[in-house]
Amino acid sequence: MTASAVRHRLRPPVPWRLQVTRLYAPFVNFSIVGLVGYGWVYAGLTKASYPGGEWTALWLWVLGVAVLMKVALAAGPVFVGADRMFWVLSSPVPREALLRPRFLWLLAVGAVVGACWPAVVSGIVGAVVPPLVAAGAGAACGVAVVAGAAAVQRAGVRPQGWLSGLVWLAVVALLVPPERLGLPVSWLGAGAGQVSEPGLLDGWAGVVGAAWVVAIGLAVVGAASLRSLRRSDLAPGGALAGVARVSVSWFDLALLGAVLAERRARALGRVKSVRLRGSRLVVLAWCDALRLRRTPNAVLVWAALLPVPALVSVGWQGAVVPAVHLVAAFLATDRLAAGLKFVCRSPAMRRALGLPDRQLRLAHLVFPAVGAVLWCAVTAAFTPHVSAVNALVSAVGAVAVVYRVATRPPVDFGAVVIDFGVLGPTPLGLMAQFSRGPALLAALGLLQLAL
Repeated sequence: MTASAVRHRLRPPVPWRLQVTRLYAPFVNFSIVGLVGYGWVYAGLTKASYPGGEWTALWLWVLGVAVLMKVALAAGPVFVGADRMFWVLSSPVPREALLRPRFLWLLAVGAVVGACWPAVVSGIVGAVVPPLVAAGAGAACGVAVVAGAAAVQRAGVRPQGWLSGLVWLAVVALLVPPERLGLPVSWLGAGAGQVSEPGLLDGWAGVVGAAWVVAIGLAVVGAASLRSLRRSDLAPGGALAGVARVSVSWFDLALLGAVLAERRARALGRVKSVRLRGSRLVVLAWCDALRLRRTPNAVLVWAALLPVPALVSVGWQGAVVPAVHLVAAFLATDRLAAGLKFVCRSPAMRRALGLPDRQLRLAHLVFPAVGAVLWCAVTAAFTPHVSAVNALVSAVGAVAVVYRVATRPPVDFGAVVIDFGVLGPTPLGLMAQFSRGPALLAALGLLQLAL
């Protein structure tokens, strides 16, 4: 039996009419996203980069590479589902031949993500390097990141701590102007308007060529490591992908959050028990602090969102910045509300704690509220077009929206569905349930635009 025969048995051929029908919806979605992205890229390429834009672009690239590496390592990156695990581990077909299509598909996804990331950067700071050079180098970086993650997957190395440190460094560097470090304002040697010089083009071609040489070398190493992957390396990513698919299909991310929390607990292994003193409210607030200390990625995301409103003020119109500040404040506050969500969604835990629901919610709302006020105060100090009133609305609104989302009742999938005869059956009941929180966020966003 060959690898192609095994793949044919696992995935029987689908008629081409059914394939075209399945591809229609993704084609429409990607077309809409592509048109929006084209407008973003065109606006970025036609505007001049501001002084110090090269510094911002450099650290945005570093931030994108670090985040992509963390995501790839969280998913494996090479993984298989339960239906393929038997064939990969027990069939006489070489393991590398069965995993190679998945690995090549991941390399293609990494190349696409890497090629699109320079478009995001150029939409924020303008074109600091030639567009084709940026796309070529970005694609090479994406391939290198995915291939490097595949090589690290079997090596037993867990560089998540180093990657988190790199993200912290990128966030701090984005907040510090290059002039304070003694660097010149423009130090890359060429902007988008100087790409016609032959010497500069030759230099950029050498950079892109070197990046692809490194990417191809890592891809060869990653492909060679496929033959030694074991069940413990392949199973976690497959389980995470299956849970993510179910969560997205049912519009409920609680299942995905529970699986991620379980993975974080297993990564910790064991923790040192401590005696908690004080009243019940103080003990609950202190438990929230311990939870944040044991999940540093939440604080990392909170800090990584600090430069977002300032970057948006550079690339977009100033009137949009207060609304973006509100959304970023909500996302930052939401990362600190894990304890509030856990208590609100666990009736058994609320009964075991023996306190009224209002007191439990207020106790677990302390750290999200403090984090929201601190985040808004820090960002208002260096973000243009964000006044003290905007910062106050963002802080109060972020806490209110987080509270509304956390206290939302369980989703009732048997809610009412009405067919208006135009768009087909419309789940108005589900839309009303999911609007608890986002509707308040939209209303506060309109308020921010009006201030």
